[in-house]
Amino acid sequence: MLQLNQQSLLLDALKPPVGMELDAAIGTTFTLDLAALLSIPVAQSFDRDNDSEDSADLLELIRRYADRTVLFCQAGAISIPPQYRAALTFVEQTVLEVRKPEGGLFHPKLWLVRFKRGDAHVHRAIILSRNLTLDRAWDVIVRLDEHSDDSGISADPLRDFITWLPTQTARDINERQRAIVQSLMQSLRGVRFEVPEPFTSGEILPLRRGQSGMPFDDKCDHSLAISPFLSGEPAAQFLATGAKWKGIVSRRAALDASASSLQEVQDVMRIREVLLDADEDLNSDQEDAGQTPDGTKVQPLRTEASLRGLHAKIYLQDYKDKTSIWLGSPNLTKAAFTSNVEMLVRLDGPKRAVGYDQFLQRKQKGSVWDILEEHEFSTKSSDADDEEASVLEHHACDIASRAITLTLTGPDEERTASLTIDTTGLPAEVGISASLFTLRNDTRVVTDGRASWEKLGAKHLTPFVLLHLSLAEGKTSILVRANLIGDSENRRGDVMPGAISDRESFMRYLAALLGLPVTGFAEGDGNGEQWTGRGFGTSLRLERILEDLLTTASRNPERLGTLQQTLRALEANEATMDVIPPRFRDLWDAVYSSRKAAIR
Repeated sequence: MLQLNQQSLLLDALKPPVGMELDAAIGTTFTLDLAALLSIPVAQSFDRDNDSEDSADLLELIRRYADRTVLFCQAGAISIPPQYRAALTFVEQTVLEVRKPEGGLFHPKLWLVRFKRGDAHVHRAIILSRNLTLDRAWDVIVRLDEHSDDSGISADPLRDFITWLPTQTARDINERQRAIVQSLMQSLRGVRFEVPEPFTSGEILPLRRGQSGMPFDDKCDHSLAISPFLSGEPAAQFLATGAKWKGIVSRRAALDASASSLQEVQDVMRIREVLLDADEDLNSDQEDAGQTPDGTKVQPLRTEASLRGLHAKIYLQDYKDKTSIWLGSPNLTKAAFTSNVEMLVRLDGPKRAVGYDQFLQRKQKGSVWDILEEHEFSTKSSDADDEEASVLEHHACDIASRAITLTLTGPDEERTASLTIDTTGLPAEVGISASLFTLRNDTRVVTDGRASWEKLGAKHLTPFVLLHLSLAEGKTSILVRANLIGDSENRRGDVMPGAISDRESFMRYLAALLGLPVTGFAEGDGNGEQWTGRGFGTSLRLERILEDLLTTASRNPERLGTLQQTLRALEANEATMDVIPPRFRDLWDAVYSSRKAAIR
């Protein structure tokens, strides 16, 4: 369980086994917080003692992991960060927005990762209820590691699902992204995952639009549902399978909205209000999304990231001596099991170990039951479904799912960015204005699907665009990643040199690139000649760096390709040409000359 305000279990689940490194990763999420995406490589590497958010060593970590990662999210559901950061340049080509399914949402929460050591590799699947956000809700996570024999949980449904994902993107998928997907699909063939104890069997269950009903058993002795959102009919249908006992845990609003469907349920529960009150500043750090051209303030989409307290989705059925538990992304709503794209995993085990009594542990301090309290229905209860997204949010995601292109023209430092949005079929009363995320206060009205910005420098160029929407249901702003046409080949490579100002920051960058601890490696006298422990100028330090360079050139030659690009940019700038220690420059020239073909 991911408890309130807990991120460590997810970050731990993404860490490589000892002696291995991340080779490829595919993730899916409904809501995406770019800050949460940036936090993953940092958490997996080492403790940093540098407070700069965009220091060279941090940027190198983000670049390396971004180059191996593809993340699919719902178009229109990217949270808007309070400010632009240089690190976002490296994740521009990590994010792929998925078109909104008709009548539903792209809603699965999944990570499929492959770790490697030499030619050996292993896979891990992580199925969870939490979006890739920094929210503080009660969630659930299931980690499945590759199994060495033919038993366990087949990866085939997961493989089929991820093969299908590239066909659903709202904008172009590039060659690198497609190569990561294809490589993982090939290596995943025939893989099976170990069933986590004390469970004995299981199955991965991707859900797509048009599936026929819920995947649960028709009858059981005890039925327990934990879901933050409810629709009356699905809730009644699932709970009715329990012949001896029925229980449900949800939010106050969802329970009241489904009151008539829960009359036969013995235990109707919610998270204790005292716990929610202690965390009531949940959204205090959320920023306004910006302003429309007329100065009207607009708020970000609500999305699930703003929920307080409960976000887990768990469905449990006991029958005789067996228990099945379904965990993952779908809420107990009609949309989840008919229109949405979702991800579930079913785990089966003995009732004595994982049954509903064992799960709730009513008399155990600190158990699930200990954080719950009985719900008393409001006198204003209604039968209106409490859905995951509002009408405004559905419209916003529909617009974000359209073709959106940003074309760059003109000379460097005086570029023109021309935005084009497919507005075919949009009602005339729908208003759209836009701003580049790097120039969020420079808002332009989108007329006939077009807007433009002139005389842009390299630091202003980004595919991330803010769309400010005015619809009948209200006003909101969303962040999208447009197809970027005419981009400079050097824009991404110029980010790193801009973060290197002296020899110490260069050494920190070099340590991160070679996969070495930054602390100690980059501590010296400030000129790159004398370094703590094994001085940079000594033969031992030179031998160590030479060994690391040659190893990297053999195993990860693309890393040294980016190093060569960084060195050229630093030497071309009079302000940074001296940050490279001379002895390292001599060493690098020898390595690059001998391994030029591999590095390229």
